Amino acid sequence: MKNFFLYVDREGKMPFSFSTRKEIKSHPFYVRYVSDRPVAYHGPKQILASNITNDKVYCYQRQEFVSIDSIPQE
Repeated sequence: MKNFFLYVDREGKMPFSFSTRKEIKSHPFYVRYVSDRPVAYHGPKQILASNITNDKVYCYQRQEFVSIDSIPQE
């Protein structure tokens, strides 16, 4: 995948990805990835973070969860 945006709906469900940023009214929140690594996010942390404690997102490059607090907000 490399560079993409992972979008979720307002409840944090129904994820899908696009290679470019475009406004999607049904899926307003996203995590932006560059080289399969999360580099920025837009939206509430508790909705975007996908682990049980709502504080981490998945890094495809490292193949593990990383803290959403280490990623800047857009």
